[in-house]
Amino acid sequence: MDAIEREITLPVDLNEAWDLLTRPEDLEGWLGREVVLDPTPGAAGRVVDHEGSVRRLVVDHVVPGRRLAWHWWDDGAPEQSSRVVITVAPVEQGTAVRVVEELVGTTPVAQARAGARAGEAWSHRLLHLEALLLIAAAVRG
Repeated sequence: MDAIEREITLPVDLNEAWDLLTRPEDLEGWLGREVVLDPTPGAAGRVVDHEGSVRRLVVDHVVPGRRLAWHWWDDGAPEQSSRVVITVAPVEQGTAVRVVEELVGTTPVAQARAGARAGEAWSHRLLHLEALLLIAAAVRG
């Protein structure tokens, strides 16, 4: 099993970072084009990414204000799921947001392909999260 890790620091406090990550109206600003994600253990959801791929998900674990974890898979391929864990922690410059996606594939080649796609996708998602924060700051004035 391979893991993809990405981390950014947002210049906001922990509560604001958590809200950006979990608030229904903000999820489509960073996680995907269409998102249904209830941060409640056992909740089922769906993410349509910006390229149109559909993923199903089930929330595994939540520590409000600290950690959100789910399993997700491409629609129609539940045997090739991965586990996503997002953690937030206060740091001197604001809040560190860390994403780890553990990949499960049937072959090393499939895992390598999935890992490359996942790494690129998380880099883009976190850029979208930063952009969402900048837009919110501009709106507040």
